[in-house]
Amino acid sequence: MALFTFTKTETTKKSTGFIAKYAETSRLRRAEKQLNRMNDRMLEDIGLSRGDVHGKVWGSF
Repeated sequence: MALFTFTKTETTKKSTGFIAKYAETSRLRRAEKQLNRMNDRMLEDIGLSRGDVHGKVWGSF
């Protein structure tokens, strides 16, 4: 008899999706902050301008 079986219900799937989305958003925010801390010369070296940072991190909408 299995007392502690775990099956994913719809609620579990939704919360797991929410957590994954939150983690991804957090990662993208950190990346954007790091790029914005760079000076213009460093951004130019990697092929970005300050105005391009948001679009490159988050993707074009």
